[in-house]
Amino acid sequence: MRHIIAHLVRGEANDYLISLSKDLVEKFDVFPIHNRIPFHFTLKRWFELSDEDIQKLHTVLDDFAQSHTQSDYTMNKFGNFREDVLFLDVDPSKKMQSDVLELMDALHTHPNLTFDEYDNGSDFHATLTMSALKPFDFQTIKHYLNSIQQPNFNLKFDNIAILKKPETVWVVDRVWELEP
Repeated sequence: MRHIIAHLVRGEANDYLISLSKDLVEKFDVFPIHNRIPFHFTLKRWFELSDEDIQKLHTVLDDFAQSHTQSDYTMNKFGNFREDVLFLDVDPSKKMQSDVLELMDALHTHPNLTFDEYDNGSDFHATLTMSALKPFDFQTIKHYLNSIQQPNFNLKFDNIAILKKPETVWVVDRVWELEP
């Protein structure tokens, strides 16, 4: 089964992302990403592990959560990768950036967890739409996003989660809460 390690976006920012995703579906017929996966930003991309290796991963994340506290980040502008992914950008505080790099170091201690060039502890974003799920008119949607009131969320990096994809929809498998 496919998994990712992520930070779950919560509260008003999550409500905003769901509402915006529904708006994009209605106006531009994009893929309804809000129906497929909880809003998040990815910390470690897709991987598959045995049940035993998932338990080892839980231990790594238990240790990390016990030794790290919450930090801050903002979400206040839209961005894109090429012309096929549009997202709400995440601007991490120095502490959050440092903590995520320490998380990546901890994850590298897992003997069977594989990494690719995107597993580098940077480029945090909450995806709104991507052409790999359903083609769309990039310029039209980007213009629309630039025309609406820009969001301004000051948030806490307060959780780390494993999401799994048992079938077609991603679900939360387990969440580690970070102390204030």
